Amino acid sequence: MFMSIKQTPYPKPSAGSFIRTMAGISATIVFILVVFQPFGTSDFDHPYKYYLLCGYGIIIFFTGLIFFKISTWLISDKRLDRWSVFDEVVFLFFTILTCQVVCYMYWSLLFSSGFEWNQFLYFFRIATTVSVVPVTVYLLFIYQKYREVKFVTPVNELEISLTAEKHKDLLNIIGAGKNENIKLLSDDLLLVKSEDNYVILYMKEKNLLSKRMLRNTLTEIEQQLGPTFFRCHRSYIINSHKIQHIEGNITNTRITIADVHQKIPVSRSQVETVKSLMNKE
Repeated sequence: MFMSIKQTPYPKPSAGSFIRTMAGISATIVFILVVFQPFGTSDFDHPYKYYLLCGYGIIIFFTGLIFFKISTWLISDKRLDRWSVFDEVVFLFFTILTCQVVCYMYWSLLFSSGFEWNQFLYFFRIATTVSVVPVTVYLLFIYQKYREVKFVTPVNELEISLTAEKHKDLLNIIGAGKNENIKLLSDDLLLVKSEDNYVILYMKEKNLLSKRMLRNTLTEIEQQLGPTFFRCHRSYIINSHKIQHIEGNITNTRITIADVHQKIPVSRSQVETVKSLMNKE
């Protein structure tokens, strides 16, 4: 399990994505404190009790954002190219640790005369218990979502070049990282899916479906692909030669791509174009 999460890539969240995550965690913690009032909170009597409890959520939110900003200066591009679920777990652990320290300072400022180790350890245990539910759910979600994805590693270029001589259709997809690129036949790339500032390439390797993650935006990748590929949705680029089936109405159109076991959404503005591509096949 440990090696699995180290080898499972994860798209390091952009600032916008991280803000949404921290907002969700903060709101969940405030909800637990205000509604369930655990750990003696129900016995706490103060005219501004609920405002003070909401203060924990505000502190967690802004402390997390500051920690994220500092981390962007410290994390190298090389590390980002191989950012895994394990890296995200470690990053989230230190984010939460930092938030808990600042929350203790907030609590100490309001209710204590100064820092005391016993009080800090007690507070830390309570804060960890409150945050364990949303954090565990989040970690399980990201692991399940990306556990079948692999990092981009260049395939055998010699083997591809020999095959490409027959097909004359070789793609060289370049990522934002220094040495992050992959060469493959156009026919072997089925689908490209956006994951924030990363993309997942759905491709055939030795006749099996493989998913590989690359650090780049979908717009940048779109410019590197040929006319065979079509952006059917803001989050998806498809190989138009691989469309098998289209279903739904104009507000909920989805297509099936060969060898990809999921329905791909189509933007309303692109439905007619997708239908015309199918008619050409």
